[in-house]
Amino acid sequence: MTDILNMKIEDMVNLSFKCSCGRNHSVDIQKISINNNVVNEVINIASRYKEGKIFLIADNNTYLISGKNIEEELKRQQFNLKSYVFQTLKPLVPDEKAAGRLLVEIEEDTSLIISIGSGTLNDLARILSYKLKIPYIIVGTAPSMDGYASSVSPLIINGFKKTYEAIYPMAIIADIEAMKKAPKEMITAGFGDIIGKYTALTDWNLSKTINNEYYCENTVKLVKNAIEKCVNNIDGIINREDSSIQSMVEALILSGIAIGLVGNSRPASGAEHHLSHYWEMDFLAKGRLHPLHGNLVAAGTIVISALYEMIKEKTDLTIDIPDSATIKNLLSKIGAPVSPIDLGIERELFKQSILHAKEIRPRYTVFHLAQKLGFLEEAAIRLTEMFYD
Repeated sequence: MTDILNMKIEDMVNLSFKCSCGRNHSVDIQKISINNNVVNEVINIASRYKEGKIFLIADNNTYLISGKNIEEELKRQQFNLKSYVFQTLKPLVPDEKAAGRLLVEIEEDTSLIISIGSGTLNDLARILSYKLKIPYIIVGTAPSMDGYASSVSPLIINGFKKTYEAIYPMAIIADIEAMKKAPKEMITAGFGDIIGKYTALTDWNLSKTINNEYYCENTVKLVKNAIEKCVNNIDGIINREDSSIQSMVEALILSGIAIGLVGNSRPASGAEHHLSHYWEMDFLAKGRLHPLHGNLVAAGTIVISALYEMIKEKTDLTIDIPDSATIKNLLSKIGAPVSPIDLGIERELFKQSILHAKEIRPRYTVFHLAQKLGFLEEAAIRLTEMFYD
């Protein structure tokens, strides 16, 4: 078996191996690079596609951060380039309108898509790449989420968040200089998304125990390595040190690779993400701008850890998870939101999310166990009182 657990992140490319879990795993990414020399990295990859057309995607913020320099160098080297820059005052939403606009803008004979940005722009480029069978590069500009190396695209369709099968990026080029200058809320969001793996992995193990769901120990270890990279470098992340920001980016990429290894988001997403999605959809339905996904996940992780503490009172199952106070302290230290109140989530919405977030996706979590134990309504009341009284 390929010893993926001891590989450097840049070596986790073009992998295909038989795992001890019994499945064949693969990583179909050709290059992972985390440095300050992104323009040359992009040009080197794009040179293989110079006979075709290059489609560069950015928004008005990421264009100024990295896109403009890349565009200028591509033009200087006489690439056949088409750029589309979303002009928006509000954060771009990965919905059918944005995806459709890219489908309209992309030209025939495009051989490579280059996306400059983080979550939304990566998800839009990924679904475009998958549907049109054109490879894409993501040039990451913020350590705000774990989807860089993922093979799925969460999109907002008809106001509902749905995860679509997609494809790995051909290459991930992370711009450390841009990453360390990202707004604080984007850094806390990335940290929160990683901390959410505590409860995601616990949910996966719970379903393995109760439902005999497929479970891969090596993938779990990979995700735990990602958590450790963030937690062990928290002081450097706060101070925006290059090496610590690089460790955080590596953690985010590792999480995405884990998703690709098993073919779904189970290693990285559990009840904490279901809460986040439930809250996000309520914000969207009301026409309100929602907080960054990872910051919602951060608060959701504290809630789910507290729910697991209550579950331990009701069952003799072995549940291994940091307590909610420990998770809260980690998130408080980095400055992430630690309460749904901090995120503008109203009391009744919070209570309803405990009762109904399990309906977001057909995946077994602690919510289902609480319901099976006849405890979900009591838990909703207790958790609401815990966070709102």
